[in-house]
Amino acid sequence: MRRLTGLFLILFVMAGVVTAGEWITEVVDDTAAVQVGFYTSTVLDSSGYPHISYYAKLDVYDLKYARWDGSAWQIETVDSEGKVGGQSSLELDASGNPHISYRDYDNQSLKYAHWDGSAWQIETVDSTGPVGAYSSLELDSSGNPHISYNEYVNHDLKYTYWDGSAWQIETVDSTGWVGDFVSLGLDLSDNAHIAYYDHTNGALKYAHRDGSAWQIATVDSAVDAGWGNSLVLDSSDYPHIAYHVNGVYYMKYAYWDGSAWQVELVDGGNGDVCGAYQNPLALDSSGNPHISYYWYYDNQNNGLRYARKDGSGWQLSMVDTDPQAGSYSSLALDSTGNPHISYHDGHNRDLKYAYWNGGVAVESVDLSAQPTDEGVLLIWSIVGDEPATVSVLRGLTQNGSVSQNDTVDLSGALTGSATSWLDVSGSAGVEYAYYLEITELDGTVSRFGPSEVVVPGAASELTLSDPYPNPASSSLTISYELAAKGAVSLSVYDLSGRLVETLISGEQTAGRHSVIWDSSVAATGVYLLRLEAAGEAITRRAIISR
Repeated sequence: MRRLTGLFLILFVMAGVVTAGEWITEVVDDTAAVQVGFYTSTVLDSSGYPHISYYAKLDVYDLKYARWDGSAWQIETVDSEGKVGGQSSLELDASGNPHISYRDYDNQSLKYAHWDGSAWQIETVDSTGPVGAYSSLELDSSGNPHISYNEYVNHDLKYTYWDGSAWQIETVDSTGWVGDFVSLGLDLSDNAHIAYYDHTNGALKYAHRDGSAWQIATVDSAVDAGWGNSLVLDSSDYPHIAYHVNGVYYMKYAYWDGSAWQVELVDGGNGDVCGAYQNPLALDSSGNPHISYYWYYDNQNNGLRYARKDGSGWQLSMVDTDPQAGSYSSLALDSTGNPHISYHDGHNRDLKYAYWNGGVAVESVDLSAQPTDEGVLLIWSIVGDEPATVSVLRGLTQNGSVSQNDTVDLSGALTGSATSWLDVSGSAGVEYAYYLEITELDGTVSRFGPSEVVVPGAASELTLSDPYPNPASSSLTISYELAAKGAVSLSVYDLSGRLVETLISGEQTAGRHSVIWDSSVAATGVYLLRLEAAGEAITRRAIISR
């Protein structure tokens, strides 16, 4: 589906205590009374953070989008106009903004949504009958979208692209029932390459535009080869395709070696079912293929499976052994070649996310920036082996965002055993974003953060900071500032408005204050922290998660 891209500068490591060299799994979205996580599509941004588009259904039928912001998953609904969002495909542009193609079931059309920096822009691309199934999106070198998809009236393979002023739509293949399980890639000249299933002949087919016309070939003519296929172009613009063979239930892999198609069996032939609807493929920096797929053997041996090829052959491993976890997966590789996978858990009806912690000595970092009378105190804890050195970096927060490239090194190289640093050089009232840069014994450099805070100064108004940590498990710290001496109330409410606990009630002096809420007995969920003073009130959200 996408080209092998350059390495990311920053290694993404999820928070949590883990053991080096294992799969880490977590729930991203478990919205009650809704099945979420269908047709996932995952991309890692320039910081190595995952972005996922997916479909929710049952009480709602919406296109949803989740992204990891460095500390928590941010989830939003992109389109809820009827039954929309199936078979989505996600890409990020050069600014990190998401673009999504997807199916509108009610209007039987192909839709496209993109974030313009302030809002989602949504449009219908093709409404000429039942169209839009198996959409696959790529952005060209100018950031313009290209989409391949299925048209159901004549069962054709179609392709559309934005030329800067309008959508241009073409029929690629109309020789029978073709165009199921479509996957698109763009080469270095922005020419389209498409893998798809020929239902009439039960074969895997491949089409590419050579600059003037579409060239079409059959890759694998084995009966029912080509289900759930995924196409990636390597650094030579040669296509690689992962796919399922229905009936015999094999997982297979095909690639063009410059003169002919080479086809390999990846998994199957033991009475098991390997793959079906989505079998995403990615190539690492050495050109080796990685595939994720749903694997089924019996009621006890099922789940999400992962295959990668090395010098000795295909290596297989189980990622999630929940019997119904692993369908509709999407795969991306980080800068170290470690896989990140989004998928649906049918048992719990959730969107889940898994990544491989590949044995990096530093496994995670918990970084906190805390305002004090002397300045900003940076405190951190490191899970894993002690690094060679650590450095505290600082950047400006502007309009709610910070560029990780525009940072300054405050501390220089500190010993790997250091756990704190006091920044006394900041300007009062200015908001900064702090990072911890770690150099490991093998020379690996990773950056963690940000932790954002306003440098202390004379309080001119009532302020309530976001609680820390958030989400929390057993306790969290709540900091606030009072502009004048007076009566203060700080209380915790649940989402129904019920008072859970009053933390502060009485008179306090002007200045900075903090209190710790012992949330160990609170039920998991979202709570509201309400600060009242001098006739004003401020509310912040806190999440309790265990």
